[in-house]
Amino acid sequence: MQQKEGLRLRFPRAAQIRHSKEYARVYRRGVRVRGRWILLVAAPAEQPPTARIGLSVGRKFHKSAVFRNRTRRILREAFRLCRPQAPALDMILIPVGKEDFWKLAPVQEELQQLMGKAVKKLSS
Repeated sequence: MQQKEGLRLRFPRAAQIRHSKEYARVYRRGVRVRGRWILLVAAPAEQPPTARIGLSVGRKFHKSAVFRNRTRRILREAFRLCRPQAPALDMILIPVGKEDFWKLAPVQEELQQLMGKAVKKLSS
């Protein structure tokens, strides 16, 4: 585990959207914000007031399972690092950047920006 100023950055099950009903609720009630790498669908958190994510990385994104799995790992890690500052939202992350390489730093930076935009959209 990585520690940052005494803070443990973990990714527990409570931070994951796991059921199809939860995905459906976010898609139905959520706002959409798009960046270069990610399409973020966000809705206010329902149960515990904490940030949670779900991933939607299908074959339409890339036909290689290896590339799709790598993309999932990068998205999860970006969220794990952003989670302490993340607003209480249920979010679904959908990759849209078709480049053959994904780096953690730009994805993490974009995720933080998109979360801020989603909060603004939800509050208006």
